Amino acid sequence: ASEASTTQSANSNVLISEGSLPDRKYKEIASIDVSVKKLTVFHKDPTKEQANAALTEKARAIGADAVINTTYKSGVGFTTWGYIDAKGTGVKLAD
Repeated sequence: ASEASTTQSANSNVLISEGSLPDRKYKEIASIDVSVKKLTVFHKDPTKEQANAALTEKARAIGADAVINTTYKSGVGFTTWGYIDAKGTGVKLAD
């Protein structure tokens, strides 16, 4: 089995995890969905780091300490040259 990746933004204390943090207690707050788009063919492809930054911003807005079970999907859409979507569950960590 593969280890779920966990990252913490340098500019905040919101934890982003692809797993469920089995060693931590938490309370689920809400689902969080973000999309980072590439506006023209000349822009660079959106990155996982940009998606994590958007997740962090939304998590902070709802009072979450972490985003768990995060998934990523990227591709090309009808209205964009490229995108990366990220979604997960915003949670408040217990002490």
